[in-house]
Amino acid sequence: MEKPIDFADIKVRFENPKIKWVAMSGIYPDIIEERHARLVMPLKDLHVNHVGTAYAGSIFVLAEMSIAAIIYCTYGTDKYIPIVSRFEIDYLQPATKDLVVDIRMSPEEAAERIKPIEERGKGRMTLILPVTDSDGAEIARGTATAYLLPAGGN
Repeated sequence: MEKPIDFADIKVRFENPKIKWVAMSGIYPDIIEERHARLVMPLKDLHVNHVGTAYAGSIFVLAEMSIAAIIYCTYGTDKYIPIVSRFEIDYLQPATKDLVVDIRMSPEEAAERIKPIEERGKGRMTLILPVTDSDGAEIARGTATAYLLPAGGN
């Protein structure tokens, strides 16, 4: 029997990230629940570029952090550690409001995505990460490939 996912622990991990710049970024977990993660980045001085809109690097970091959030919310933190192996992002329009990535997986999608990884003990998973502003307008879309490594280092 698998250990239940500790959503409180996942929330704490994202409220207190180990990467200093990410901790400074103000990204916070708005929703952390089964197969659903919603991360928010307040658009403050740190994330505003020279023309007054969201800095592209900040948008990227929010989307990149969302990869781990959805993987942990779907499969837990005890079995796999996600490492980004490829990431492409399309910037669709400027943003002047807080940024959001809200991603979820159905039970069927989650089972299908993890099956080849379970068979090998590690492997790649591709995710689409829509980045919206706080009003829901899509401002960027990331396509990420995460390599899931065994959490025990095997």
